[in-house]
Amino acid sequence: MSALFKRGKDDTTKSAAAPAPAASPAPPASELEDWFIPKESRQHLTAYFKQLKSPVALEIYAKDGVNDEYNEFTSKFVRDLTRLTDKITETRYDLDSDRALELGVSASPTVLIAPDRYDIRYAGAPAGEEGRSFLEAIGLASMGQSGLGEPAKKLLAELDAPRAVKVFVSPTCPYCPAQVMNAVRAAIERPKHVSVEVVEIYENPDIADRYGVGSVPHTVVNEELHLMGLEPEEKFVVELVTLKNAEEILSRERQAALAGKAAGEFDLVIVGAGPAGLTAAIYAARSGLSAVVLDRQNVGGAVAITPNVENYPGFVSVPGAKLVDILGLHARQYTPIHEFEGVTEVKIGRLIEVYTDKAMYLCRALILATGATWKKLGVPGEERLFGRGVSYCATCDAYLYRGKKVLVVGGGNTAATDALYLKNIGAVPTIVHRRGLLRAERHLADSVAREGIEVLFNTTVAEILGKTRVSGARVIEADSGAEREVEAEAVFVAIGELANSELAELVGLATDDEGNIRIESGQRTNIPRVYAAGDVTGGIRQIVTAVSQGAVAAMSAFDDLTRLKAAGPHVEDSPEVEGAPEDTALPEAPEQAAAPAEAAPADKAQ
Repeated sequence: MSALFKRGKDDTTKSAAAPAPAASPAPPASELEDWFIPKESRQHLTAYFKQLKSPVALEIYAKDGVNDEYNEFTSKFVRDLTRLTDKITETRYDLDSDRALELGVSASPTVLIAPDRYDIRYAGAPAGEEGRSFLEAIGLASMGQSGLGEPAKKLLAELDAPRAVKVFVSPTCPYCPAQVMNAVRAAIERPKHVSVEVVEIYENPDIADRYGVGSVPHTVVNEELHLMGLEPEEKFVVELVTLKNAEEILSRERQAALAGKAAGEFDLVIVGAGPAGLTAAIYAARSGLSAVVLDRQNVGGAVAITPNVENYPGFVSVPGAKLVDILGLHARQYTPIHEFEGVTEVKIGRLIEVYTDKAMYLCRALILATGATWKKLGVPGEERLFGRGVSYCATCDAYLYRGKKVLVVGGGNTAATDALYLKNIGAVPTIVHRRGLLRAERHLADSVAREGIEVLFNTTVAEILGKTRVSGARVIEADSGAEREVEAEAVFVAIGELANSELAELVGLATDDEGNIRIESGQRTNIPRVYAAGDVTGGIRQIVTAVSQGAVAAMSAFDDLTRLKAAGPHVEDSPEVEGAPEDTALPEAPEQAAAPAEAAPADKAQ
C-alpha cells in the first residue's frame, strides 16, 4: 500500500480543531495525538490542499462487524484529512441510519464526497491506487471544475437523461484511477445527470459477482452498458451519453476535425510513453531538440503494472507504479506528454506528418517506442471469457481471486512473478508450463518452489472452460498426450510479448519474423530520421535496456539532424544517414521536483 496510506507516527503533531458536528461523536483529543498518514505524505497533501476553494463535506458510512479493518482505515484516513485543512469536514453515520437509507448507501465503508452538490461515492476504503483518485475528486469538487477537455464538455452538454456509473476497481490496479476520474469529471460537469459509485472489488465481492466483474477497471453505465479497461476521456463521454460503442462516432468526428489542422511543428515526435520514450524525451530536450511524447494509453507502459521491480540499478526494490511516477515527473520537466492520444498514421517527407486521433504533428525526426503487448494463447474460450476470468494482468485482477484456485500459463519471469504475487494476495495458483523446467531467473524459480506453488510441467492449455465465467481449463500432457480438465476460477496468461509494430509496418519499417523493428547502429531503422527503442525492437525486454535505447535514439536523432542541417535543406530526403552519434555535452537539468507519494505496493520483480 502507498506510503500515503500506511500507518505513520511522529511526535511533532499539530493540534486540530474538532471536525464539524457529526452524527456520531468526534474522536477524543487523546486519539488525535497520533497521525495515520505519514509525515512526508502529510507535507504533500498540505501543499495540494492549498488549492482548495469551496468546503468539501465527506460523509462516512460504516457498520460494525462488516469490513472492520477497512472501516478503521477509512475513519483514520479521513480524520487526518480534516486535520490538514479546514476545507474538509467529516460526518459519520451508521449504515442502518435514516440518512443511509435516504441516499441508498449499502456498503461498509462508504464515503460520499460533497453530497450537497454531487453524487460521488466510494464503496470501499480509498486505499492504494484509489487513494489517488479520491484525493483528486476532493480537489475537483472543491474547485467546482471538472477538468474535462472542451470536446468532452460539448458532448456532455447534450446529455438530457440520468446516468448512473459504477466503476469496479482494486487497490493495486494502475489503470483504475484514470477510469474513475473519467466518471468523476463527468459527474462534476453534469451533477444533476451523472452519479458515480467507485466499488472496491475485494471489500464488495457480492456486488462484483452480481455484475460479472472478472477484470478491472470494469465500468457499468445505467445497468446496461459494460465497458472494459481504461478508456480515453472523449471515448468514455461519448459512450456515457449515447450508451453505445463510440469508435464509429469518434472516427467520423476526428476525420472532420483533422482536415488541414496541425497541432505544431517539432524537431522530434516520440511515440510511446514507457521508459524508452520518456528517456528519449529527456535526452532530446537536454540536447536542444523540441519534442513531444504521444501515447495511446497513460504513462508507464508495462512497468506501470509490474508489482515490484528488483533489477533496476539504484533501486533494491521499487513498485513499478512508483518508478513510473518518478520517470514521468522527470520527463515532464522537459517535454509535453500527451496521454490517451494514439498515433494512427505517419507520412514520411521532408517534414514527417504524424496523425493522432486528435491532431496532426509535423516533425523532422520520429522515435517509435511503442512497446509490446501480451501474447495470447489462441485457444477456444480465451476471447469469449476475457474479463470474466481470463486475464493478462495479475496486478490488476488478483484481488478478485483471493482464496480461489487460478492457473498461470507460462514459464518465464512474468509467469513466475505473477504466481508469486497471486500466492501473496491469497489466491491458490498453479503454473502450467509446456516445458520441463521453468525459464524464469533462478531466484524466482527457487521462490516458486519455496512457496509450494504447484507446477504442471510439459503441459499445454488446449481450451479455457466456462459458460459465462472461467470454470477451468482443458490441458494436454505432452509426454502421454493425455487430456484432463483442471478446475480454476481464473486463467492468467503470461507466455511472452509481441511487439506493438503495427504503426512501424504501416510506415514501411523493416521488421523480423516476430514483428520486432529491425534496428541498426544508434537505434536507426531502414528509413532515415526514424528510430526505434525499447520493447518494440525485441531482444532483452527489460527497463534498463529500454532506458538505454531511448537515450541512444534521442542522441542519434540529435546528431543526424545536426548533420543534415549543416549539409543543407534538401539532404533530409536522402535515402541513408551514415555515422553514429558522438558524445555530446548536456546542459544542467532543472531543479528536481519533489517525488510523488508511493504507489500501492506489490510483490513481484520485473
